[in-house]
Amino acid sequence: MAATQTPAETQPRQPAKPRPPPPSVSLSTPPPDLKEVNPVLSPTAVEANINHPPHANGGAHMSFEFEGLAIELNTQLEYVRVEDGENTDSKRPTTWLLKSKDPNKAYLPGQPRIRLGERARHVDGPEGKVDGYLRRWHLTDKLDQLLPLMRYIFVQTPAYDHINALHHHAAHTRRIVVDEEPGLHLVWYYETIFMKPIPPYFFSRAFWMYIAHADPEVYRASLGFMRSYYHIIRFEIDFHEACKKKLMPRKDNGKFPTYEEWCEFIEPFSLVGDKHVSRRFKYGELRLTRINRAAMFFRFNLAYFHLLPQWGSFLSHILAPLITAFAVCSVILNSMQVTLAAIEVANETNYDIPGPEGWKRFMNVSLYFPIIVILSIALVIGVTLISVFLMGLKDLLRGNKVREKKRLGQARVGKGSHGMVW
Repeated sequence: MAATQTPAETQPRQPAKPRPPPPSVSLSTPPPDLKEVNPVLSPTAVEANINHPPHANGGAHMSFEFEGLAIELNTQLEYVRVEDGENTDSKRPTTWLLKSKDPNKAYLPGQPRIRLGERARHVDGPEGKVDGYLRRWHLTDKLDQLLPLMRYIFVQTPAYDHINALHHHAAHTRRIVVDEEPGLHLVWYYETIFMKPIPPYFFSRAFWMYIAHADPEVYRASLGFMRSYYHIIRFEIDFHEACKKKLMPRKDNGKFPTYEEWCEFIEPFSLVGDKHVSRRFKYGELRLTRINRAAMFFRFNLAYFHLLPQWGSFLSHILAPLITAFAVCSVILNSMQVTLAAIEVANETNYDIPGPEGWKRFMNVSLYFPIIVILSIALVIGVTLISVFLMGLKDLLRGNKVREKKRLGQARVGKGSHGMVW
C-alpha cells in the first residue's frame, strides 16, 4: 500500500540555510540593523513560492520580505566597512559604505555624475550625494499624498498587479514614453503611458544591501518599482521590447541580460507583499486625468503634471468641453425661442393650444433656463480669469523669491519642476 503524501501546504516550513555574504561583508561585524532588514531565517523566494503559490491578489495577502537577488547581473559595487575617517559620503554615523570595485569607475553604475565615497565638488552639492540622488529619483512623496484622496473620484480599489504587459499597450494604441521621473511611472494619459527605466545599479546585490540599511523609504519604493516590472515584462516579446526602448539596463560587461537571466533575477521581487513597498506601488497603472483632478479638488492646484505647460494650450484644453456644453445649451435656447414665438403667434390668432398646463410649465422653464446659462457662463469666465491671475501671481512671487535667494548667495534656487506643479 502506497504511503500517503502530506500536501505541500501542510508541510512545516524549513528554515533556509544562511546565504554566504559577498566578499566585502564580514558576518562577524554586520551593520547594526542589517539582520532586521534581511532576516536570515525567513523563507527563500523558492520556498515561499512552493509553500504559498502566488495568485492574482497575492500582494494583499502575502507579506514576504525581499530575500535578496537570486542572481547578480552587475558586480561593479561592493558594500564595505570603512574607518570613521573615511566616511565622507553621508553625515550619518555609519561605517558601511557603497563603493566601486574599480577605482577608475568610482560612481553609481549608469550615473557617472554621482560619485561614490567622496563629497560632491559641484556647487549643487546635495544632489551629488548618493542618498540625495536616490531619494530624488526613486521616491514619490507627492503622489503618495494624493493617492488616499483618489477614492473620492472613482479610482478603483488598489491592485498592484493592474498592469498591462509591455507589448499589450500597442493594442490600446498607447505610445510608451521613457521618463526618469518616478512620479510618472505607469501613469497614462489617453494614448500615452510613461515608464521609468530600470537603473543599472538595481542589478547589484551590494546596492540592495546598502539601501536596505541606509534609507528604508527608498528601499520600499525600489522594491515596489521592481515588482511592477515583474508584470510589465511577462513574456519574451516584452523583454526584447524593453531592451529596444532602453527600459532594460545592460550588465557590467556592456551586454543585455538574456531572457532566462531576467526571469531568474526578477522572480524574488514577485513575492514581496504590499506591506513592504511604498504606497504608490500598492497601485498599478494610474490615470493622469484623475490624478490631476485630485490635485485640483483637494490640493487646489491646477494639475499634478502639465502635459501642456503653455497657458494658452492648457486653457484651450480645459475650456474645450465647456465650450461644447455651451454650444448644446445654445441649441436648446434657440429651440425654446422658436417654441415661445409659436405660442405668441397662437395667442394672437386665438388658436387653441392643447394642454395649457403643460405649456405653462414649459414657459416657466424657458424663463429661468436662460438665466441659469448666463450665470454659468459668467462663472466660468470669472474662474478662468481668476486662475490666470493666480498663475501669474504665483510666477511673479516665485521669481522674486528666486532672485532674493540668489542675492543672498544660496545654491540650488530656481530649479524647474519639468511639469510637476504640485
